[in-house]
Parts: sequence; structure tokens; C-alpha cells
Amino acid sequence: MKVTQDISNSTIWKPTILIAFRFFFVYLFLNIFPFPLYYIGNIFGIDDLFSFYIDWLQELTIWTGKNILQINHEISTNYSGSGDRTIDYVFQFVIIILALISSSVWSILDSKRKNYDTLFLYFTTFVRYYAVATMFGYGFYKIIPLQFSELKNIDLIKTFGDQSPMGLMWNFMEYSDTYTRFSGYAEVIAGVLLLYRKTVMFGAIIMTAVMFNVFMMNMSYDIPVKLYSALLTVIGIFLLAPDLKRILNFLIVNKNVASKVFQPYFTKEKLKKITIILKVLIIGYLFYSNINDAIDGQKQWGKKAPKSALYGIYEVTEFIKNNDTLPPLATDTLRWKRLIIDKRYTNIQTMNEGFIKLKEKTDTILKTVQLTLYADSTDVQSLSYKLKDSIYIFEGIYNCDTLTIKAKKKEREEFLLINRGFHWINEKPFNR
Repeated sequence: MKVTQDISNSTIWKPTILIAFRFFFVYLFLNIFPFPLYYIGNIFGIDDLFSFYIDWLQELTIWTGKNILQINHEISTNYSGSGDRTIDYVFQFVIIILALISSSVWSILDSKRKNYDTLFLYFTTFVRYYAVATMFGYGFYKIIPLQFSELKNIDLIKTFGDQSPMGLMWNFMEYSDTYTRFSGYAEVIAGVLLLYRKTVMFGAIIMTAVMFNVFMMNMSYDIPVKLYSALLTVIGIFLLAPDLKRILNFLIVNKNVASKVFQPYFTKEKLKKITIILKVLIIGYLFYSNINDAIDGQKQWGKKAPKSALYGIYEVTEFIKNNDTLPPLATDTLRWKRLIIDKRYTNIQTMNEGFIKLKEKTDTILKTVQLTLYADSTDVQSLSYKLKDSIYIFEGIYNCDTLTIKAKKKEREEFLLINRGFHWINEKPFNR
């Protein structure tokens, strides 16, 4: 006996399944749209093609937050890299309410409907390809290490206890390209399996497991992508829902499971051929765009991004301020302990373990380094530098003080975390 790809083995759906489908149809659609249409804007360079839709939802979200949820503080819409802003939580509240209202009205108006076989077929395809695009986006940014690029110089200096939970987790991933790539391959493999209906069940299992693990990491390490990882987990379960009974019968109950017959999208051969061509183009675009973006990203801000000529960690051995040599007192807030130059920003570490965040620009011809306060672009200081007998000497006027700073560069390979490496054989644990 064979079964078709329906929610149940019968063409007559249970009332609870009908209601659940209506709710998740609206809920997922509002979360996913305007995918995949925004790719049209990306291809033709029109970034705001669907701004009217996004702006409308944003205005509704802000209004709901102010008037329904009585949020008194400003609901910021500025992009900050966080997916767990106030507006994101209010947005999910709005989407859930809209889904509840819409599915209720839909159930009343369409109460005699026996099933949504055809709509379910096309909607799951829509959701599947969104999941594929997302899994490829996250996966290739790990296979070509970009999301977790490499440990920064300041990460090697900060004490374990001074790291944020998110920083700790990020450093954990950044330390090992092997594990980062492994997690990326899991996401890409899930995406590939979701491309074909015969392997959707396997792909949905992997996606659900991978994204639930990501969700738990976000919950455990205070990473602000909790809402989105939860949504992707729900999408995985939604795609898995039609096969849950078959999985339980096979794995738990130990019953025979019938093979599945897939309902065709079209009956005309011409439309089938067009669909195949379109699918090949979409898959090719998803592979090319994600791999190309990851490679370009590596060159711009990843491991292959250009480094400053002075990139490194400089341990200050002598600090002379206005011709007065300051002793290395642990309580001193002015004397420098280290100058830490990274790719994207620089830090001055003072003797009391404080950090001053800066932007750095080095001129190798004039032998000068320009330091701009990260929080105030008008605060610009400049020092000359020279190398003498492996000692770097920085000199100049800094905040109205005449400074002469002698420092020794500490190589990254001097840190145990970097030079320890991997060992197949360990006679005893090396865990200091």
C-alpha cells in the first residue's frame, strides 16, 4: 500500500489539522514573505522593492507596542545586529495575533473544506526553499569561515572572566575551523536534502536537530538570535509534520511503513520541463550567490581581509610621559600596559586592565600611526613609530601629553591556545 504526501493518510483532514494548517500558513507566510521575491530586487539592484510591505508591518508593530502592550520607552527600528530587540518580540506578538484572527475567520468562511492537499503541496515548497536559502546562507558562511572567522588579538588578552557569554561562545567557535566547518556542512546538507521531496523528511530531521541545537546555544549563551533560531526550528518541525506518524511507526512502534507517492505539481509535460529548468537555475543561483558572498566577505572582513602593518599585540616595557617614566603600577589608569591592534579596531589596555577602544590607521611611509577614539571620531591622535633592536618605539603628542612608549611585540604563536594544536595521541589530559 502506498500513501500520498498529505497531512494524514486520508484525503479528509481532521478538524484540528485543518485549523493548525490555517494558523501556520498565515504565521509562517507573514514571517517569510517577501521571500523569494526580494531576490528580484537584489538581482536588479533595487533594495527597497518591498519597502511598502515591510514599512507597513513595522508601523503596525510600533503602534501595537505603544497602544496595546503599553511599552513606554522608544521602540527602536535601527539595525544593531540583534534579532531579539523589543521590536522583534512585538513583531512576533503581532504575527501570532494576526495568524489567530486570520485562521479563525478562515475556518468560519471555509468550514466545509475537507483538506488543503494542493495548497499544502505548494506552500510547503515555498517554505522548503526558504529553509534551503537560510541553511545555505548560514552553512556556507561556516564552511568558508566568516560567521566565525578567527580569534582577535584582544580575545587572547582578555581574561576568561571578563568575556561576555556570547563572546565566550563566539571564541569557542572561532578557535576551531574544523568544528565550524563541520557545523556548516550539517546546515548545507540539510538544505540540499530539502531541495527534493524524496529526501525532505531526512532534511527536515537534520534541520530541526541543527537549529534546535543553535536555539539552545542562543538561550544558554545569551546570543540575540533566539527568536529567529526558534522560528527555524518551528519551520523544521512544520516540514517534518506530514511524516511524524510514519517516523514513530518505524522507529518506536516497529510497524511496517508504506512507501509514499508524491503528488505532481503539474500534469502537462511542458510545465514539468519548465519547472525542472527553473529549479536548476534557482539551485545554481543559491549555490553561487552564497559561496561568492562568503568568499568576498572573507576578503573584506574575514581571515583574508588586509591587516594593518602594525597588526599585533605590543607589551609596553617603558612608558615616558612628559619626560617622566611611569612605573607599572597595577592601579594606574593612565599608563599603557598593551597596545592591541586588530583588523577592525584597536585597543589600549591600561595598567588597571581597562580598555580604550580606537580605530587605527598606519602610514608605513611616514611611519605614523593614527588613533581615533571609537566613540568620538573627532578625537584623533597621532604617534610616530620605529623599530630598534626588536623594540618598537612610539613617540608624539597624545591628549596634550608628550609620550615615548617602548614596547615589545608578542606574537600570536606565543599563546598556548594558538600553539598547542591537535594531537591524535595524548598520554594524559592537557587541560591547564
